[in-house]
Amino acid sequence: MDSDSILKLTRVFRSPLGGDGVSFIDVLNYQYSSAVLVLFIAIIGTRQYIGKPIQCWVPQEFTRAWEDYAENICWVQNTYFLPPEKHIPESDVELHAVEFISYYQWIVIVMGAQAVLCYLPQIIWRVGSRRFPVLLRNSKEAILPDRELRRKAVACLVAALEEQAIRNCRFRKKNSMLHKLMCGLGPGAELSVLFMVVRFLFIGNAIGQLYLMRDFLGTNHTTFGVMIFQDILAGHDWKVSGHFPRVTYCPVEIRKMGQMKPAIYTLQCVLPINYFVEKIYAFLWFWFVTLACATSFNTFLWFFDLFVRNRQVAFVSSYLRALKQLSSTEERDCGRFVDIVLGKDGIFLLKAVANVASDLMALDVTGIMWRNFRHAKVTGTEEDMAIVWLEAHTKIHKPGSNIV
Repeated sequence: MDSDSILKLTRVFRSPLGGDGVSFIDVLNYQYSSAVLVLFIAIIGTRQYIGKPIQCWVPQEFTRAWEDYAENICWVQNTYFLPPEKHIPESDVELHAVEFISYYQWIVIVMGAQAVLCYLPQIIWRVGSRRFPVLLRNSKEAILPDRELRRKAVACLVAALEEQAIRNCRFRKKNSMLHKLMCGLGPGAELSVLFMVVRFLFIGNAIGQLYLMRDFLGTNHTTFGVMIFQDILAGHDWKVSGHFPRVTYCPVEIRKMGQMKPAIYTLQCVLPINYFVEKIYAFLWFWFVTLACATSFNTFLWFFDLFVRNRQVAFVSSYLRALKQLSSTEERDCGRFVDIVLGKDGIFLLKAVANVASDLMALDVTGIMWRNFRHAKVTGTEEDMAIVWLEAHTKIHKPGSNIV
């Protein structure tokens, strides 16, 4: 792999402040979720690797070196929690019956994996959508009061939509098996389908994070966040609930010179990190539940707008009426304009531009595309629309042209 390939790969992970998603829901899923997890990693990691993650009470005969050794052993191996009414295990059988806590050493690593999982759908989107994020970024920058910048951004969007219109017409003329398979979606739906797939990945990630945290913490309840929150509100102490215990017990074997059987000490240890972990995992549970609900609702709206034809025509018609370019006799042409020129990806691009930039830019682009469509309709037939669009696209850039 050469240096240019590595540079292109690193650009996939770059994301401006505020994100470059199609809507704020996308930014919440990949950027804010990852940022929240990285923040928690910094808090917990500072306590684990800079401070002292565990402090144990040791017998008086232990020297300072023995105390450090015992605490390191208790941190590396697992400790167990006992309710106040239960006695400390005295035999191996009783010791094997208790439930050991094994999650706190791996919290930083698992949260790092969670952050990667949150960002993975966005990477798929950045790779699969190709230059679409660049078009959106140019549209967002064109919000500034710079007429030349705005004109260039509109020209780029028009050029992208015209290229797609040509591709749609050529695709429609081919009587291939692929055309038959996609007749339900229609041509020009690849970007829209990818967007929906990525959205479903975001929803799956939010739900999967709940099960991942449940299995990692060793609880049998998926609603562990509600249980922790209820305990906090009701004032139930961790000594009663057993959720994220601060005080645990640790068996340590010490071999001494001249003794055949090792001495076993049961140390009582405090885990101050669990004070933070309890609140962090309660917050993460509510965060991902809220995120899953909000993303599901927003995805349903996008699906309705992108794949229901009446919604597509109504969306374009509202723009053309606002521009006063749609007469009562051209209502039928508006439907053909949506089917032949824009397609589902064209609708998606216009709605995305309206979301991230402004409706004014989407209005400009729609108006230019509509005027070019009417010009192509006068000079050619719908069967030869690809050739006519090529000619119209060439005329756009000629000096003195009145098409745009």
